[in-house]
Amino acid sequence: MLHNRKSRNRYRSFPKDTTCAFCDPNEIKGRIIRETKHAYIIPNRVSYDFWEAQGVKEHLMVIPKQHVKSLSELPDAHLLDIIKLVAEYESHDYNVYARAVRSKTRSVTHQHTHLLKLDHKPARFSLFLRKPYFLLKF
Repeated sequence: MLHNRKSRNRYRSFPKDTTCAFCDPNEIKGRIIRETKHAYIIPNRVSYDFWEAQGVKEHLMVIPKQHVKSLSELPDAHLLDIIKLVAEYESHDYNVYARAVRSKTRSVTHQHTHLLKLDHKPARFSLFLRKPYFLLKF
């Protein structure tokens, strides 16, 4: 998951929340594109630009309504609801990704699962020098 320079700067410009952004109704209001009893789906406010050396066309997140750090903390009914959502989107060509609880690149403690739809145009050349990484597509 990579950002180009413009997206990385936009991501860094967001204030670092002292409260959970996913639990704040003002933060998600108007962004929910799908909701179930135990979860909702919103677009990521700063989409990844590249995933697996391909462009990202759409970047969504499945977010449990209950604040948990890990899916393992959720009751079975909540898990079933979330996995059904993930399975549905996966069947529509979305890649599924979630960071582990102790991941150093995890930006929020509230568990969320990324859904990434790719453009299926592989880059012919990748150059990884330092962040932000550069991916050239021909």
